Amino acid sequence: MIRRAEEAQEAAARHHGIHPTDFRCMGYLLARNEPASPREIIAYLGLTSGAGTALLDRLEKAGFVRRERHPKDRRSVLIVLDEVAAAEPLRLHRRISREYEAALADLSDDNLHAIALYLERVQRLSQAMNTVLYPQTGADTPDP
Repeated sequence: MIRRAEEAQEAAARHHGIHPTDFRCMGYLLARNEPASPREIIAYLGLTSGAGTALLDRLEKAGFVRRERHPKDRRSVLIVLDEVAAAEPLRLHRRISREYEAALADLSDDNLHAIALYLERVQRLSQAMNTVLYPQTGADTPDP
């Protein structure tokens, strides 16, 4: 189910000429409704530092984001979404979000809580099973 949702978002992004990770990043910044540090973005998306830098470079080059000095820490930067330049991808993101919201609109809070509880338990179980089945050997790849 989650894989199908991700595939749909990836297809939508690619159809509009956007890398799926770029699309997810813009959606994250849109939902935050405030600038984010590169570290926050990278952590949210589960990227390596190098992949995160490449992502932000692509988005900046496309004009979708800009880097600004952090007002309280001049040594760091914040990533600011340019909603005018990113209007088309954001329109697509908003449409997808509305569709998901509509699909859940008739569910009660109790129903949504049960679904969230189920998904959290499956996630914890999956992480535990991966740890047991594929213990890290100090490298970035699982044991054979």
